[in-house]
Amino acid sequence: MNLPRPAAAPLRNLALSLIVSLMAGTAPASAADKPDTARMDAQYHIMLGEMAAGRQQPSVAAHEFLQALETVNDVDLAKRATENAMAAREVDTALQAARKWLALDPSSMDAREVIARMSLIEGNLAETTTQCEAIVSGAAGGPSDGMMLAARLLGMAYNSQADGALAVMNQLVAKRPQLPAAQHAMSLLALRFNRIELADAAAREAVRLAPKDKDQHMLLTGVLVKQGKLDEADREFEALVKGDSKATDLRMGYAKLLLESDQREAARTQLLRVIKDKPDYADAHFALGVLAFNDRNYAEAEQHFKRLLDGKRAADAAYQLGRIAEVRKNYAQALNYYEQADGGGSALDAAVRHAYVLAAMHKIDEAQDLMAQLREELPQYQQRFYLAEGDLLLNAGEPDRAIKVYGEALKQTPDDADLLYGRSLVYERTARIELAEKDLRAILAKDPNDSRAMNALGYMLTVHTRRYDEASQLISRALQLTPDDAAVIDSMGWVQFKLGHTGEARALLQKAYDRFPDPEVAAHLGEVMWAMGDKDQARALLERTVRDAPDATAPQETLQRLTH
Repeated sequence: MNLPRPAAAPLRNLALSLIVSLMAGTAPASAADKPDTARMDAQYHIMLGEMAAGRQQPSVAAHEFLQALETVNDVDLAKRATENAMAAREVDTALQAARKWLALDPSSMDAREVIARMSLIEGNLAETTTQCEAIVSGAAGGPSDGMMLAARLLGMAYNSQADGALAVMNQLVAKRPQLPAAQHAMSLLALRFNRIELADAAAREAVRLAPKDKDQHMLLTGVLVKQGKLDEADREFEALVKGDSKATDLRMGYAKLLLESDQREAARTQLLRVIKDKPDYADAHFALGVLAFNDRNYAEAEQHFKRLLDGKRAADAAYQLGRIAEVRKNYAQALNYYEQADGGGSALDAAVRHAYVLAAMHKIDEAQDLMAQLREELPQYQQRFYLAEGDLLLNAGEPDRAIKVYGEALKQTPDDADLLYGRSLVYERTARIELAEKDLRAILAKDPNDSRAMNALGYMLTVHTRRYDEASQLISRALQLTPDDAAVIDSMGWVQFKLGHTGEARALLQKAYDRFPDPEVAAHLGEVMWAMGDKDQARALLERTVRDAPDATAPQETLQRLTH
């Protein structure tokens, strides 16, 4: 909804007079005592901007604040205009506001970051480089800290902007080639965009420049892990920790690197070594518990988490134990554990899972009451709670209630991509494909690079229509943006199968399954195997998936359809 704007000049002038009089604590000004018109005009736009911000209309707020800035110079107002423009994802507006902000406060690194980010999106690499160079040179901690800031900033770019981001970083490094942090930053950014050879070369140069710096050696170790060179990574790491009394903490860091690269067994080995050295190391037990939970080894996971109930990670452990009880459908025990998770980073998740359990117990009204209570008590997280409520209602077989919840939320933030995406899933599940497509296209109209919406729309068209060529184009674009996303790879494999390209489909689906052995991916792969004549292999895969994930419907339906 757009804010109403006074149409007649007399009404607008009355509003201006009222604003000024309220600010001054006096009655409206008379004709003989008129306040400054420019100041009144600014306050008028500020009022409209504040109203828009309160109504979750960041685009309107940004433009109103910018209007005010034409007649007043206020750093905080420029900052608010910038923040609202970014929330609205309006690149040009954000640039205009941030430049005003920087003009008013040339020392503001935050303003420079916004200009750099928005300029990169627009393809203005010269401006991006100028701002990044100023950030590096002006960093309070010196150029080394500045290079890390630049790496983080450039790493926010979309994958489609990788070449530009790396080109900017290359210019920054070229000015300070002997600075280890510059090479470190280049390696980190190259890793972000999966440019492994560049990351490796920069990491090795950082080690050469600072051979005694453990951070550089850990970076190189991480690059080797990313390349799958685990033996070389182990050698690099063991040389690093040899004779180090704090090797346990470094080993924990190495385990995290392995986990981030999905080297689960290698990570497990390192975590077990940590526990061998320090049996009560809480973070290692927690990580091992999560690994066991993901492997559906709930008994082992339970043992690790129960060890932590009396320590610093008690709340997190209670949350995880609640998840185990929920999976086992021991709902009373799950609620008890979630109530214990009343602190730390898991408190919000525990409260939301509490509502999911109530819904699973068919206490839908209680679940919705809890979500409404959470929104009232924690309004800063209300979008998250709306999303959770919509999802739990869908899972509980209440799609109409879910749509109502999403509709209520979207009245407050009509362009919210997450809410539109959530509602599209409900529409798709209930065969309202046109409405689902409308929501997904609304997301893409606002952000053409939203790979999640692209993939969802392409996959939906593949499954529910015969618009395979259109679906293939959407998924191809999503794959360009997120080439390592197993869900997108699966979608591409499935649309290729529908197009009759079975060989290509099988290769893609096998790749997706190797990265993420999800039951639905297994169902797709099994069907393609069957179509290619590998029926025994397909049957074995589907039967194993049904055994390991008995609640998943896709592999069960596929196996029954193919074998009967």
